[in-house]
Amino acid sequence: MAKAVLQEQQRLLLQQERQLASVLQGSLAGFEGSDAHATTLRQVLDTLDDLFLLVVVGEFNAGKSASINALLRSEVLAEGVIPTTDQVTVLRYGESQQQRQTEKGLLEISYPADFLHDISIVDTPGVNAVLLEHQRLTEEFVPRSDLILFVTSVDRPFTQSERVFLEHIRTWGKKIIIILNKIDLLRDDDALQQVIAFIREKCKQLLGFEPDIFPVSAYQAEQVHSAVGNQALKLWESSQFGVLEEYLFKTLDATERVRLKLLNPLGVMNRILGETRNAIEERAKLLAEDARTVQTIDEQLQLYHTDMQEDFKHRLGEIENIILEMRTRGDRFFDDTMRLRRVLDLVRGEKIKQEFESEVLSDSAARIDLAVQELIDWMVEQEHRFWQNVMEYLDRRRQVSLQREDRMLGSVGKQFDFNRRTLLQSVSRTVTIVIQGYDQQAEALQLSMDMRNAVAQAALTSAGGLGLGALIVAVMGTLAADVTGIIAGLGLVLLGYGIIPLKRRQAKHTFDDKMTELQTKLSSAMQEQFQKELNHSVQRVQDAIAPYTRFVRAEQQKTTTAQESLAQLNKDLLDLKTQIEAL
Repeated sequence: MAKAVLQEQQRLLLQQERQLASVLQGSLAGFEGSDAHATTLRQVLDTLDDLFLLVVVGEFNAGKSASINALLRSEVLAEGVIPTTDQVTVLRYGESQQQRQTEKGLLEISYPADFLHDISIVDTPGVNAVLLEHQRLTEEFVPRSDLILFVTSVDRPFTQSERVFLEHIRTWGKKIIIILNKIDLLRDDDALQQVIAFIREKCKQLLGFEPDIFPVSAYQAEQVHSAVGNQALKLWESSQFGVLEEYLFKTLDATERVRLKLLNPLGVMNRILGETRNAIEERAKLLAEDARTVQTIDEQLQLYHTDMQEDFKHRLGEIENIILEMRTRGDRFFDDTMRLRRVLDLVRGEKIKQEFESEVLSDSAARIDLAVQELIDWMVEQEHRFWQNVMEYLDRRRQVSLQREDRMLGSVGKQFDFNRRTLLQSVSRTVTIVIQGYDQQAEALQLSMDMRNAVAQAALTSAGGLGLGALIVAVMGTLAADVTGIIAGLGLVLLGYGIIPLKRRQAKHTFDDKMTELQTKLSSAMQEQFQKELNHSVQRVQDAIAPYTRFVRAEQQKTTTAQESLAQLNKDLLDLKTQIEAL
């Protein structure tokens, strides 16, 4: 079909087809087989400028070559009971019969048959031939065809290999004409109708279409040329080949050939579009599972953060209770000590200081240190356990993912598979490295130092080599000096009995203020340091999975865009098909 023959409407349709093919080719980027699809698209579009392409397929010994020879009225192609067509053969018009081997591995034969001015015929190796390379060439040539003549025979109608091959052809959206050859082997017309009904039912049941079936005897049609008179007429009528020729050369007129040729690329594009949409759907499913993986880890991080905060409040409360007990003992100490009956002891400041440290401070330092160490060990253990949980979850997820990918190898794109698997393995490896290098004693020591320094800074004092409990008690120990100072300020206590209750109230008030200040600073400092460590722990997990998270989000966006693009492309293909079928 030369461009000069195309009407303006057909030119516009052809232009639309090329535009849609370009859009489809752009959508294939990153998917398995995109290069092969691009090649197929280019070849199919190139055939729009060629003659109508009639491709003959079928099993060997079904009569493909014989049927073509009958159409040519001459034995141009070799025939036999063993595979004789060992390569794809293209028949074109020529002033004389000649043949040549092309660089593409095709055998081109020119022959002076009038219908070859408008139609090129392709003879293919048998689909069940032992030479798989020939079958591959046949299957590669099918997408370029404008009409398929599928030759089968009455002695072996609709075999398993024929069904599979027909199914393959149908996925390209090709119009298929079935030639039922060797009808001369049947006893009568009833037997023939049974075979035709069988083929039609199987096509409808297994392949979903009702084919045009032309029963012929290629052998009888060929015998016509060596027969004379009534014998020739009887052979021709018995062969029923005239009905097939009527369809190919009259019913299939120029307008119909144009329509089929324009529909041909749409069938190919629809096949490629369907495969691509399936691949994108598989990719979307994988990404949805990946997104759930990321979401699950994120949800676990939030729960971890919340649970740690709640548990920390209780553990901090235990430390605050120790300070509250000191506060209670301090009040009791001042009530019992600062009395007139102990006036002699009161003027001995060192004795009062020792009693204060013994009765008020008591074992608070050891108890605070123990409580703080338990809190730190708990924090370290919880972080370590959380990292282990993340690792175990990722490992299970990775194993499931690998099993799924193995089952659908090649369906979503090698590069996508590689990037996704590499990132998932990288996250799992990062988490494993963290766990293997997680020294709980070192982490606890560092956290203890950080906590002590935070409390020291809040208390505006130097931590030195003191433990946290000792640091707190050291701050509290200044109260003993304060008490001594208050006692020393009594002077001549006998000058007025009212001075002792006044000083007691003053000491208790000072003690309560310092205890409140200490408790507030302690709680604030420890809470701040805890929050800092907790946020750091959460951030480390988020940093570990960040590359995977970014990949999933980016690929989901790409996939959504591709799905929208292909949905629009599918609509455009259907609209264009409607226009072409209306020709």
